[in-house]
Amino acid sequence: MTDNKASGPDGLRNELFKKHWPVFKLDIMNVFHQLFTGNLCMHDLNYAHIILLPKSDHAQGVSDFRPISIINYIPKLISKVLALRLKPLLPALIAPCQTGFIRGRMIAENFIVARELVSHLNSTSAPSVLLKIDFSKAFDTVDWSFLNTVLHQRNFPVKFIEWINLLLSTSVSSVLVNGCKTPPFKHKRGVRQGDPISPFLFLLAADVLARMLEGASNALSSTLSSRFLVPFFLLQYADDTLIFASADGKTLRALCLVLHLFGSASGLQVNLNKSSFIPFNLSPSQINMVSSILGFQRSDLPVNYLGLPLTLHRPDRASFQPILDKINQRLSGWKTRLLSRAARLALASSVLSALPSYFMSVFKLPVWLINAIDKARRRFVWGTNSQGTTRIPLLSWDKVCLPRSAGGLGLSNLHIHNLAFLLRWIWRLYDTPESLWGSVASILYSPLHGIASPVTWNSAGSFFWNDLRSLRFYFQISVISHVGNGTDISFWYDNWGGEPLLFFLKNSALPFRPKITLRQAWPILRQLLPQPLNFKENCISSVLQSLTFNAHPDTCSWRWSNSGLFSVSSAYNFFALAGKTRSPFFGYWKLKVTPSIKFFLYLLYNNRLLTQEQLRRRNISSGDPCSLCNDHVLEDSLHLFFHCSFIQSVWASVRHTFNAPNLVASHSVQASFLSSFQAIGTDDNRKVWLAFTFWETWIERNNAVFHQAPCSSRAVVARISHQALNCIRWL
Repeated sequence: MTDNKASGPDGLRNELFKKHWPVFKLDIMNVFHQLFTGNLCMHDLNYAHIILLPKSDHAQGVSDFRPISIINYIPKLISKVLALRLKPLLPALIAPCQTGFIRGRMIAENFIVARELVSHLNSTSAPSVLLKIDFSKAFDTVDWSFLNTVLHQRNFPVKFIEWINLLLSTSVSSVLVNGCKTPPFKHKRGVRQGDPISPFLFLLAADVLARMLEGASNALSSTLSSRFLVPFFLLQYADDTLIFASADGKTLRALCLVLHLFGSASGLQVNLNKSSFIPFNLSPSQINMVSSILGFQRSDLPVNYLGLPLTLHRPDRASFQPILDKINQRLSGWKTRLLSRAARLALASSVLSALPSYFMSVFKLPVWLINAIDKARRRFVWGTNSQGTTRIPLLSWDKVCLPRSAGGLGLSNLHIHNLAFLLRWIWRLYDTPESLWGSVASILYSPLHGIASPVTWNSAGSFFWNDLRSLRFYFQISVISHVGNGTDISFWYDNWGGEPLLFFLKNSALPFRPKITLRQAWPILRQLLPQPLNFKENCISSVLQSLTFNAHPDTCSWRWSNSGLFSVSSAYNFFALAGKTRSPFFGYWKLKVTPSIKFFLYLLYNNRLLTQEQLRRRNISSGDPCSLCNDHVLEDSLHLFFHCSFIQSVWASVRHTFNAPNLVASHSVQASFLSSFQAIGTDDNRKVWLAFTFWETWIERNNAVFHQAPCSSRAVVARISHQALNCIRWL
């Protein structure tokens, strides 16, 4: 269990047991021994406080709050252990249509499949409906006897079922209202939200609906469309349920019967007031028939599903407005003027850049939206003045969004991040073709042959599919095909023979057959090669001669990660760093100093501090001489930090502490910066002293310029010593 979870009524947290495990070890082991032997009494232990979290900003009634249980440590620990035992089995136990709480399945996968089905049904002439079903208080109404039956029918061990029943039957809770708890009460049904095993138990109960619909499909002759030869198609994320169904009366009545029987047995009753249906290719009379059979209200696209706009066409501006609203809401709660640039950069990176991630995983963001988000991030990072205009940007925004290893500040480039998110869906088609997304895509867009080949991508489809098609080149250069039996690899389009890809050789004398697989091409193309070979044909011949097959299926790997597996971060890093060299400053981000000083050093290295020389270049100042010395020279970073007699005297006092050499003044700020740090050696502590020398000199300069304070090298040396020693001790 993680350490930062709220403690239950007993006040015990996981950190206590981890830190003092030798003290608690025997007691904890004894608890599990009693649990295993059936002698553990849970009545006094299995107690929880229920807190009510509002579902919206204007929650009033009880139904507007979500009950979350804060459980005592021991029952929560037992539940966590059982959940860890159950979790690896869920992919085999739960139907692929359920994507909640299961490793390897994603909430976004559910959404994109729903969107593809909506697009498909709209493009056909088959009458169909989309049912958006709401279960009343789903987690709180699961029937325990039904859950017990499900566990028995799924052949769970009797001992495991007894442990589950013990956790459920002994549960007692009190509701916290304004900090005061109500009298305790015993639970009679439902699974507690906040209990580690509750999501998994709910999935087992909800999976029965998928099995019942599957059985009903076998008894019906209707079909959803010419491609989906079933009357129903179910999508579930926990209790969020969509059912695509044929719109004939027999199918809908069978569906109503299944929902009624499931609700009566499981306790998960359909809320008719919140459930709705969306018609496809139906006349007004057919719509009335559907409404009378189901008892649902009609709805139209777009609708909100899993927090995203489920639309038929590419979303409009209003659909993306929630992203900007969330960003503005966060910005309004932050006191920007009280934050340093480093703090603002950290918030922009961890919060503002993360807010659009969910949308980026399923949509290709329009340019106007990326520009609007960048504008908000830029104003926040650089700050605003009293008139509300953005302060002087010290770096170009492109450099701010470069990775730190390439010399940037590491803020996310939203366009590249969006591309990396979308490439994940192409990867899943080949890495996990049995997934929900892979299965539906293979039905809608023909069987897949070859990585990113035209055979795979020649069919236009929904706007999302067309967005993926536009990225196939990026995917093609990022994937290496490993030859097994050769039956799933495209000869021309897959990268199976090393660099370069063979597609550019297609205009040779060889017959170009786009659909040919590697296995098919191997025996015939070697015979068709003319003599003598030209350059292109010689490339093909050399590759074919080194080729060997085996009995294993063909596989592919992601070339930008060491594991060979795709990750959004590896895709982002490759495309963001393409053509970039490693910045010499990158290692200085690891200095043992505060983030503000690292940010300052970065600006110093890039000569972006607002010295008098920089202000003159921006036509803000005429360019005053250095305020720390009497040399009467224009103040620039090279003079202020490397030539100025003031910093030379300060460093002379500081460097005697560890016998360091003088500052190295070179032809540029970057060269002087690197040479000065390299001259003092590899000792990190020495680098801290030099970093604080630069920092405190800049502070002293600002005091002299803005407050006309007298310069004191002794005071600067004292501050350097104090802060450097604190950093070395605590960081």
